[in-house]
Amino acid sequence: MSVYAIAVFLHIVGALGLFAALGLEWASLYNLRRVPTAGQAREWAKLLSALRFVGGPSALTILATGIYMTTTRWGGQGWIGAGLGGLVLIAVLGGALSGRRSAAIARTVAGETGAISGPLRQQLHDPVLVLSAWLRTALGLGVVYVMAIKPGAAGALTAMGVALVLGLAAGFPGWSRGRRAVAVP
Repeated sequence: MSVYAIAVFLHIVGALGLFAALGLEWASLYNLRRVPTAGQAREWAKLLSALRFVGGPSALTILATGIYMTTTRWGGQGWIGAGLGGLVLIAVLGGALSGRRSAAIARTVAGETGAISGPLRQQLHDPVLVLSAWLRTALGLGVVYVMAIKPGAAGALTAMGVALVLGLAAGFPGWSRGRRAVAVP
């Protein structure tokens, strides 16, 4: 077995870990919007906060093995740049949009007991959380597409652009649903 084959395996494991983290994030967001008590919300918020321990190492594994495979086998292909750009955007969106909001939810829910308060409910229904999850899921699928198909630079950038537009289109309807849900006492 070659080092390259091991790198491919670890690259795929990293992608699986990243999508597992996204799946758990979706489950957390779904359940956080539906739980009636702060205690139940606290359990889902713990899972949401812990996802950085899966998503972060998975992204680093993808990056490290991707760099190795690029330098040893593929060189400067256009699809590699598009995939790397997608991975970086996933990380930035996760930290800037989801990470801060998830940490704020964890802080708020830690001090609450009983039924969910209005301010906590507002945080739980923040439409930016759902938009971020949609964007990162769509971008992740875009990255998988360009890694599997290996199109030229124009095709890879088009694929990532389509993924971004699909993520936005899927996430913005949740924006209006999230705002309506906040108004519920």
